[in-house]
Amino acid sequence: MLAKAGYRTIFLEKGLAEFVESEPDDPDSHDQSQRLRNGRWPEQICGKVNAKLVRFFPALGCGAGGSTLLYAAALERLSPQDFQAVDKDGSAAWPISYNQLEPFYQMAERLLHVSGTQDPLQPDAEVNDPPEMTECDRHFFSSTRSNGMHPYRVHTACKYIKGCGPCGGSICHKSCKQDARRAFIEPALATGRVTLVDQCVVERLNADRNGIKELHCTRNGEAIKVTAKLYVLAAGALSTPLLLLKSRNDHWPNGLANSSDLVGRNLMFHASDFFAVWPRGRTRVSSPGKSIAFRDFYVHRGVKLGVIQSTGLAATAGNALHFLKSLIDRKGINWLKPFKPLMRVPAGIGVFLYGKATIFASIIEDRPYPDNRVKPHPDEPDTIYFEYTIHDELRERVQRFRDLYRSAFKRHRMMLLGSDISLNYGHACGTCRFGYDRSTAVLDSNNRAHDVPNLYVVDGSFFPTSGGANPSLTIAANALRVGAYMATELNALSQLA
Repeated sequence: MLAKAGYRTIFLEKGLAEFVESEPDDPDSHDQSQRLRNGRWPEQICGKVNAKLVRFFPALGCGAGGSTLLYAAALERLSPQDFQAVDKDGSAAWPISYNQLEPFYQMAERLLHVSGTQDPLQPDAEVNDPPEMTECDRHFFSSTRSNGMHPYRVHTACKYIKGCGPCGGSICHKSCKQDARRAFIEPALATGRVTLVDQCVVERLNADRNGIKELHCTRNGEAIKVTAKLYVLAAGALSTPLLLLKSRNDHWPNGLANSSDLVGRNLMFHASDFFAVWPRGRTRVSSPGKSIAFRDFYVHRGVKLGVIQSTGLAATAGNALHFLKSLIDRKGINWLKPFKPLMRVPAGIGVFLYGKATIFASIIEDRPYPDNRVKPHPDEPDTIYFEYTIHDELRERVQRFRDLYRSAFKRHRMMLLGSDISLNYGHACGTCRFGYDRSTAVLDSNNRAHDVPNLYVVDGSFFPTSGGANPSLTIAANALRVGAYMATELNALSQLA
């Protein structure tokens, strides 16, 4: 938005300008250089979940395009009901309405070439026709509809080309898949008014009470400083608050833009179940696509739940192995870690016993709690560190959702892949929430920091509630909205100069 409006812009990127397509991609690799070449976050992150220490590689991207380099490209809108949420004091949680964001939802859907069909339970989206479903997906689409659901073709960012089938659940780097780099960064670079500086780590923001003066960065071991009229943080809901907290000084002893003491707080993830569903009769599981979604239980009897989506994954030995390995890390089951290389055996036995099935996933809304937070690690200041408590109300809502979505697949054999609460660490949000009141929000309604007039935050940090759907499209739409506002502000400043 800013580049096309005629303003010079600098992107500072921790990762590489481009990923290396020929590089083998091992999500469990500890080789930081290889992870960066694959567009993956190079270091493990650390946290405490219910006071239990966990350390793992997150599902976060690192490179020009961020986590969209890794996402499965599902781009769903939040529901209009999400924008009507209220805080505990009864005030509006969202300082903007669905109608205010809708034109930017439409713009983001066009730029990202979102394909799918209209959700019969939600306002119409700006979507293109999707490709044909596989036989197996048609079977599940018909079956869930006969069970009283309202399935639709899940909205994905894919400019389909001839010969390319439905998107699967694995990471795809084909040119048809649309991500932030292809949809936003490359067109901005083409204007000639954008400079992309990769392998650049912003160490801290130097600011006084009037605003940010400069960024202190390192690039390939060399210290550099960057100055601008306006500064925008888009490092993600885990890294952005950490950077603000690390930028404390005499003017900002509690962390930059943190007079509210809310920077890093109200951390939300979605909780996600992954469950295998077997087709009925003689329908064969063959290359399932990321094709199906339904929102019949988004709100159930006044309680916010979420969506069900197909993942595009079959219950193969390889997928079962990846699930088992990631479960060990995310749950902090340290005694099992030495046995991870042997997990291929039980994964293969499970597939042999149960046969192939299609894997579906639930996304259930998380709620904001001040004590769920990102904060500097006491011993490792450069490590992302968080503390999170799973509250009883989340457990109760997850169990309610499980009872409900079983009814959507009645007469099918199902198996839940893990009975405990599974947090979706790739959907972190809420750690710099926006709102009207500077005492209860870090950012104002235009995502400008209440305390710092030349600082904006446009990643998932701004969410006051998480909603019950994938956050990527809302992040993109809101960034376009804020970019349009910033262009207007810069124009006003130039008129005064």
